[in-house]
Amino acid sequence: MNRTLLIVALLGSTAAAASVQAKNMPPISPDPKGTVAPFNGTAEQAIAKDQIRNSGFTAVNSLWRQSDGSWHARAQKNNVDVAVVVDRSGRVNTQ
Repeated sequence: MNRTLLIVALLGSTAAAASVQAKNMPPISPDPKGTVAPFNGTAEQAIAKDQIRNSGFTAVNSLWRQSDGSWHARAQKNNVDVAVVVDRSGRVNTQ
C-alpha cells in the first residue's frame, strides 16, 4: 500500500513539474524563419490520392498541384492509364 502511494505521489509531482516547465518555454516556431507554409503538401496529397482511389482509380502516381489549387495525377481504371484531375471542390475527373 505504501509503495503504491509513493508511486502515485512521484507520478503526480513529475506531471506537475512538466506542466510548469512547459508554461515557461517559448512557443516553437513552425520553421527556422518563423513563417507558416501556405499549405501542408503531404496532408493534401494524401487527401487527393484518397479521393482519386475512392472514385475507382488504382495505381495513383505522379501527383502534383496546379497553381489554381487542383491536383493532377496519372492513375489506372480498368487497366487503362489515364490523366486525373481533382478540382478544388473535390470532384474527380479524367482529362
